[in-house]
Amino acid sequence: MIEKLRRNVEDLFENAPKTHRAYELKEELLSNLMDKYNDLVSSGKSEEEAFKSVMSGIGDVDELIKGLKDQDVLNYEEIQKRREKSALVLSVSVGLYIMSVVVLLLFVEVFHANEVVSVCLMLTMDAIATGLIIYNAASRSKYIKADDTIVEEFKEWKSANSKEKEIVKSIKSIVWLIIVALYFIISFTFGIWAFSWIIFIIGAAIEKVISLSFELRKYKNE
Repeated sequence: MIEKLRRNVEDLFENAPKTHRAYELKEELLSNLMDKYNDLVSSGKSEEEAFKSVMSGIGDVDELIKGLKDQDVLNYEEIQKRREKSALVLSVSVGLYIMSVVVLLLFVEVFHANEVVSVCLMLTMDAIATGLIIYNAASRSKYIKADDTIVEEFKEWKSANSKEKEIVKSIKSIVWLIIVALYFIISFTFGIWAFSWIIFIIGAAIEKVISLSFELRKYKNE
Protein backbone atom coordinates (compact mmCIF):
# COMPACT_ATOMS: atom_id res chain seq x y z
CA MET A 1 0.00 0.00 0.00
CA ILE A 2 2.94 2.33 0.67
CA GLU A 3 4.16 1.68 -2.86
CA LYS A 4 0.69 2.50 -4.17
CA LEU A 5 0.79 5.74 -2.21
CA ARG A 6 4.15 6.59 -3.73
CA ARG A 7 2.86 5.91 -7.27
CA ASN A 8 -0.10 8.22 -6.66
CA VAL A 9 2.18 11.00 -5.45
CA GLU A 10 4.41 10.47 -8.50
CA ASP A 11 1.33 10.90 -10.70
CA LEU A 12 0.34 14.08 -8.86
CA PHE A 13 3.81 15.55 -9.49
CA GLU A 14 3.94 14.43 -13.13
CA ASN A 15 3.74 18.02 -14.40
CA ALA A 16 6.10 19.45 -11.80
CA PRO A 17 9.45 20.84 -13.00
CA LYS A 18 12.27 18.28 -12.95
CA THR A 19 14.35 20.05 -10.34
CA HIS A 20 15.99 19.07 -7.07
CA ARG A 21 13.61 21.43 -5.25
CA ALA A 22 10.58 19.66 -6.77
CA TYR A 23 12.02 16.27 -5.81
CA GLU A 24 12.58 17.39 -2.20
CA LEU A 25 9.05 18.78 -2.00
CA LYS A 26 7.59 15.56 -3.36
CA GLU A 27 9.56 13.43 -0.89
CA GLU A 28 8.59 15.63 2.04
CA LEU A 29 4.92 15.50 1.07
CA LEU A 30 5.12 11.73 0.61
CA SER A 31 6.68 11.37 4.05
CA ASN A 32 3.84 13.44 5.50
CA LEU A 33 1.26 11.26 3.76
CA MET A 34 2.88 8.05 4.97
CA ASP A 35 2.86 9.33 8.54
CA LYS A 36 -0.86 10.09 8.21
CA TYR A 37 -1.48 6.68 6.68
CA ASN A 38 0.41 4.84 9.43
CA ASP A 39 -1.43 6.80 12.11
CA LEU A 40 -4.80 5.86 10.61
CA VAL A 41 -3.85 2.17 10.35
CA SER A 42 -2.60 2.22 13.95
CA SER A 43 -5.92 3.72 15.07
CA GLY A 44 -7.82 0.74 13.66
CA LYS A 45 -8.67 1.65 10.07
CA SER A 46 -8.05 -0.90 7.32
CA GLU A 47 -5.25 -0.26 4.85
CA GLU A 48 -7.73 0.56 2.09
CA GLU A 49 -9.70 2.95 4.31
CA ALA A 50 -6.53 4.65 5.47
CA PHE A 51 -5.30 4.99 1.88
CA LYS A 52 -8.56 6.53 0.65
CA SER A 53 -8.71 8.87 3.64
CA VAL A 54 -5.15 10.10 3.04
CA MET A 55 -5.61 10.58 -0.69
CA SER A 56 -8.93 12.41 -0.29
CA GLY A 57 -7.37 14.78 2.23
CA ILE A 58 -4.37 15.85 0.16
CA GLY A 59 -5.86 19.09 -1.13
CA ASP A 60 -4.70 21.34 -3.96
CA VAL A 61 -1.40 19.90 -5.18
CA ASP A 62 -1.64 22.05 -8.33
CA GLU A 63 -1.01 25.09 -6.13
CA LEU A 64 2.19 23.53 -4.85
CA ILE A 65 3.33 22.73 -8.39
CA LYS A 66 2.52 26.27 -9.53
CA GLY A 67 4.55 27.51 -6.59
CA LEU A 68 7.48 25.39 -7.77
CA LYS A 69 7.27 26.92 -11.23
CA ASP A 70 7.17 30.37 -9.61
CA GLN A 71 10.28 29.37 -7.62
CA ASP A 72 8.51 29.09 -4.26
CA VAL A 73 5.85 26.98 -2.59
CA LEU A 74 4.50 29.92 -0.64
CA ASN A 75 4.16 33.56 -1.68
CA TYR A 76 7.43 34.37 -3.48
CA GLU A 77 7.04 38.15 -3.42
CA GLU A 78 6.27 38.15 0.29
CA ILE A 79 9.21 35.87 1.05
CA GLN A 80 11.54 37.99 -1.10
CA LYS A 81 10.51 41.15 0.78
CA ARG A 82 11.02 39.36 4.08
CA ARG A 83 14.48 38.22 2.99
CA GLU A 84 15.43 41.77 2.00
CA LYS A 85 14.18 43.10 5.33
CA SER A 86 16.00 40.32 7.20
CA ALA A 87 19.23 41.00 5.28
CA LEU A 88 19.01 44.72 6.10
CA VAL A 89 18.35 44.13 9.82
CA LEU A 90 21.14 41.54 10.10
CA SER A 91 23.58 43.78 8.21
CA VAL A 92 22.86 46.69 10.56
CA SER A 93 23.19 44.37 13.57
CA VAL A 94 26.53 42.95 12.45
CA GLY A 95 27.71 46.50 11.69
CA LEU A 96 26.78 47.58 15.23
CA TYR A 97 28.65 44.63 16.74
CA ILE A 98 31.78 45.46 14.73
CA MET A 99 31.51 49.18 15.43
CA SER A 100 31.08 48.49 19.16
CA VAL A 101 34.55 46.90 19.23
CA VAL A 102 35.97 49.78 17.17
CA VAL A 103 34.39 52.29 19.57
CA LEU A 104 35.90 50.43 22.54
CA LEU A 105 39.36 50.53 20.98
CA LEU A 106 39.06 54.21 20.07
CA PHE A 107 37.83 55.30 23.48
CA VAL A 108 40.40 53.27 25.41
CA GLU A 109 43.49 53.51 23.20
CA VAL A 110 43.03 56.88 21.42
CA PHE A 111 40.88 59.04 23.70
CA HIS A 112 42.04 57.34 26.93
CA ALA A 113 38.50 57.38 28.26
CA ASN A 114 37.41 55.56 31.39
CA GLU A 115 37.43 51.81 30.65
CA VAL A 116 34.15 51.18 32.45
CA VAL A 117 32.38 53.89 30.45
CA SER A 118 33.91 52.58 27.21
CA VAL A 119 32.81 49.01 27.93
CA CYS A 120 29.29 50.20 28.88
CA LEU A 121 29.04 52.07 25.59
CA MET A 122 30.13 48.98 23.67
CA LEU A 123 27.64 46.77 25.53
CA THR A 124 24.85 49.27 24.80
CA MET A 125 25.59 49.05 21.07
CA ASP A 126 25.71 45.24 21.37
CA ALA A 127 22.36 45.26 23.18
CA ILE A 128 20.77 47.29 20.37
CA ALA A 129 22.20 44.89 17.78
CA THR A 130 20.96 41.88 19.75
CA GLY A 131 17.50 43.43 20.05
CA LEU A 132 17.34 43.96 16.28
CA ILE A 133 18.26 40.30 15.61
CA ILE A 134 15.67 39.03 18.09
CA TYR A 135 13.02 41.33 16.60
CA ASN A 136 13.87 40.12 13.10
CA ALA A 137 13.40 36.47 14.11
CA ALA A 138 10.28 37.03 16.21
CA SER A 139 8.43 39.31 13.77
CA ARG A 140 8.22 36.75 11.00
CA SER A 141 4.59 36.09 10.17
CA LYS A 142 3.06 32.68 10.86
CA TYR A 143 1.42 30.78 8.02
CA ILE A 144 -2.32 30.30 8.58
CA LYS A 145 -3.92 27.18 7.08
CA ALA A 146 -6.73 27.85 4.61
CA ASP A 147 -8.28 24.45 5.38
CA ASP A 148 -7.45 21.08 6.97
CA THR A 149 -6.02 19.38 3.90
CA ILE A 150 -2.57 17.78 3.96
CA VAL A 151 -1.23 20.34 1.48
CA GLU A 152 -2.17 23.17 3.84
CA GLU A 153 -0.70 21.28 6.80
CA PHE A 154 2.46 20.76 4.79
CA LYS A 155 2.74 24.48 3.95
CA GLU A 156 2.16 25.37 7.59
CA TRP A 157 4.90 22.90 8.62
CA LYS A 158 7.23 24.28 5.95
CA SER A 159 6.71 27.83 7.18
CA ALA A 160 7.21 26.88 10.85
CA ASN A 161 10.32 24.84 10.00
CA SER A 162 11.86 27.74 8.09
CA LYS A 163 11.08 30.12 10.96
CA GLU A 164 12.72 27.80 13.48
CA LYS A 165 15.86 27.52 11.34
CA GLU A 166 16.01 31.31 11.11
CA ILE A 167 15.63 31.66 14.88
CA VAL A 168 18.38 29.07 15.52
CA LYS A 169 20.68 30.83 13.07
CA SER A 170 19.98 34.20 14.72
CA ILE A 171 20.66 32.81 18.20
CA LYS A 172 23.96 31.28 17.06
CA SER A 173 24.95 34.58 15.42
CA ILE A 174 24.21 36.43 18.65
CA VAL A 175 26.24 33.92 20.69
CA TRP A 176 29.29 34.19 18.44
CA LEU A 177 29.18 37.98 18.25
CA ILE A 178 28.92 38.14 22.05
CA ILE A 179 31.83 35.67 22.31
CA VAL A 180 33.98 37.91 20.11
CA ALA A 181 32.96 40.98 22.14
CA LEU A 182 33.79 39.21 25.42
CA TYR A 183 37.13 38.12 23.96
CA PHE A 184 38.15 41.74 23.37
CA ILE A 185 36.70 42.96 26.68
CA ILE A 186 38.50 40.31 28.74
CA SER A 187 41.72 40.63 26.76
CA PHE A 188 41.88 44.43 27.05
CA THR A 189 40.72 44.55 30.67
CA PHE A 190 43.03 41.87 32.07
CA GLY A 191 45.70 41.74 29.36
CA ILE A 192 45.54 37.94 29.12
CA TRP A 193 45.72 37.58 25.33
CA ALA A 194 47.64 34.32 25.68
CA PHE A 195 44.71 32.64 27.45
CA SER A 196 41.55 34.54 26.47
CA TRP A 197 41.24 32.56 23.20
CA ILE A 198 39.78 29.73 25.31
CA ILE A 199 36.47 31.61 25.17
CA PHE A 200 36.12 30.47 21.53
CA ILE A 201 36.17 26.83 22.68
CA ILE A 202 33.41 27.70 25.14
CA GLY A 203 31.51 29.36 22.27
CA ALA A 204 31.71 26.18 20.19
CA ALA A 205 30.33 24.18 23.12
CA ILE A 206 27.46 26.65 23.58
CA GLU A 207 26.61 26.41 19.88
CA LYS A 208 26.35 22.61 20.14
CA VAL A 209 24.13 22.92 23.22
CA ILE A 210 21.80 25.29 21.33
CA SER A 211 21.52 22.88 18.38
CA LEU A 212 20.90 19.94 20.71
CA SER A 213 18.24 21.86 22.66
CA PHE A 214 16.23 22.62 19.53
CA GLU A 215 16.58 19.04 18.28
CA LEU A 216 15.32 17.69 21.62
CA ARG A 217 12.42 20.14 21.60
CA LYS A 218 11.50 19.06 18.08
CA TYR A 219 11.71 15.39 19.12
CA LYS A 220 9.41 15.98 22.11
CA ASN A 221 6.87 17.81 19.94
CA GLU A 222 6.80 14.87 17.55
